[in-house]
Amino acid sequence: GKFAQSRVEMMRGYAEGEGCRRAYLLNYFGEAYQARCNSCDSCRSGAAFTVDATVVPFPIGAAVLHRSWGDGQIMRYDGETMVVLFRSVGYRTLDIGIVTTEGLLSPLEGSAA
Repeated sequence: GKFAQSRVEMMRGYAEGEGCRRAYLLNYFGEAYQARCNSCDSCRSGAAFTVDATVVPFPIGAAVLHRSWGDGQIMRYDGETMVVLFRSVGYRTLDIGIVTTEGLLSPLEGSAA
């Protein structure tokens, strides 16, 4: 279903991404890691980039609410995008600018991250 397909897309993002692979994996599992590991193929080739922590609207692991997809959890940031795991539709990659300007996500009240 949709959830399984979103997992495939996350793995495609890992395989095709230009960022630090360690950061991608740790962010995937909800752990903040924004430095370059300097050990993976992306870091060694010079392709990896770091996330500017000042642009993130929610911390990694935060519970959020989307008006159509319901509740979700912030999983990772990758450049200008953020990945949210929604119970109803699985992983979704969203543009940070659109999320911020359109108010697409709001903090989920009364829920621990």
